[in-house]
Formats: sequence, structure tokens, C-alpha cells
Amino acid sequence: MLNLIRAEWMKLTKRPLAWVLLAIFLGLLVLQLLTQFAVANLSGLMGLGSNNAAFGPQLEEWRRRTVFPGLFGSIFNHINGLGGILAVILAAGAMGSEYSWGTLRTQVARHPNRVRYLTAKLLALLALLVAAMLVALLLGSAVGVGLAAIVGGISAPGMDDLAQLPLALLRALYVMLPYVLLSLCFTIVGRSVLVGVAGGLLYLVLETGFGTLATLRMFGGVWEVIYRLTIQQNINSLLMLNDNTFGLHPEVLTAINLAQLPSPLQATLAIALYSASFLATSLYLLRRRDIGGAA
Repeated sequence: MLNLIRAEWMKLTKRPLAWVLLAIFLGLLVLQLLTQFAVANLSGLMGLGSNNAAFGPQLEEWRRRTVFPGLFGSIFNHINGLGGILAVILAAGAMGSEYSWGTLRTQVARHPNRVRYLTAKLLALLALLVAAMLVALLLGSAVGVGLAAIVGGISAPGMDDLAQLPLALLRALYVMLPYVLLSLCFTIVGRSVLVGVAGGLLYLVLETGFGTLATLRMFGGVWEVIYRLTIQQNINSLLMLNDNTFGLHPEVLTAINLAQLPSPLQATLAIALYSASFLATSLYLLRRRDIGGAA
């Protein structure tokens, strides 16, 4: 099994796609931090101070996102925002290319156990996502320290904040899991990168469209149950924990209603159920269907 994971890791890290996605991810992270810094520090020149009734709370929230520990929360927001989309593309590319290049047939000929093969690919994908998250945390922290030095401030995380990072990292990875698995599932169904990417991104769009249910849930009953069981609502519950851990209050900047979010326990169990169903479907399809050569 370890050799399979190493092989999948090598394939992932040797692909230009992984490095292109990482460059885009890190580049936009720096741009996000620079934008937040500009909003937080130039607001005074625009006559928008903390005592401004209309914009004061929002500006304070932006300022919290530019210094530790709020800077960590801002980085995790980027990880689970754009990072989730790029993770879908990476997962579809990693699995779909096996069909188009004909390497999957060779792989299962040498290692017939398809369950172990898909498990190794998934573990390698998750390991690569963790590595990208760690790089983002290091880069984002360095940018934050540099920007603080420009304005003559000192910004450094405390030991308590650093101690919270492993659990926050685990939460960030956990909420990506269902989307990665769903993308793999679509890729196996369509046997192509395009179907995997399109399916994963389309579901993300549909999840946004579920906002309509926020209106329907006011009728209570089954509508409220459906709304609370959507993947995004349960993911939001765990993301809120990461924000609150680092002193952020995203409800100030968005229309999110904390009372509508499921409990962390329900969110954890719901995400596990979704992930298990997507993984089981992927394994079933991979084991039951014939594998041809290169397209």
C-alpha cells in the first residue's frame, strides 16, 4: 500500500497541472492579503474610520484579518474558498488522465486490487492538499509580517494561536473531502477529466443555488430539514469554528445567519455521510466497470 501511495504522489507532483494550480492559489492568496491590508489601512484616508456607523464594524473586521491571529483565519478562508475549487480540478485531472492516457489499465494489471488503488490515489491527493495548505500558511504569515512592518507595527502569532493550527488544518481538509470525492466519482462515471471537472464545479454552483431554500425554510418542517442537510450548510458550520477560533466574525461581512447553521456534531456526521456515499459509489463503479485502453 505504501508503494502505491508513493507512486501516486510521484505522479501528482510530476504533473504540471499541480504546480500551475498551486501558483494560481498562492498568487491569489497574496493578492487577497494585499487587498485586505489596503482596505484596512487606507480607510482613514477615505474618511471611513471605526466610528463610522455604516462601515465601522466591517472595517474592524477587515483589520482583524490583517494581523494575527485573524490572519490565520483569513488564510483558511482562502483555502476553503478558491482552494476547494482548485482541489476539484486537481482530483478530476489526477483520475481522468488515467483513462485518457491508458495508464489505469496498466496499473490495475499490475495491482488488481482497485480498492487499494483508489484509496492510495485519494490519500496522495489529501497529502498534496495538506502540503499546499502548509505552504499557504507560511507564505500568508510571511506576507502578514511584512505588511505589518511597513506600517511600523509588530505582528506575531502567540503560542495559543499556533496550538490551534493543527485542528484548524484538519477542519479545512475535512470540509474539502466531499468535493474531492464527488469529483473523483464524476470522473469515474464519465471516464474523463472534463466530466469530473464539470461535475464537481456544477455541483458547487448548484450548492450556491440552494440559497433559495433559505427562503423556503421559513415554512419550517421538511424544508428546514432539507436546508440543514445540504453539504454547504454543514461545511459552513465547521468553517465558522475556524473563523471564531482565530477571532473573526464573518457574519459582520456576510449575510450568514448563525442561528441557521447546524451544530458542529451534526456537521461532522453529515460530511462523513456524504463523503462515505461518494467514496462507496466511486469504488463500486471502479470495480464493476471494464477499463479500456487510451482514448
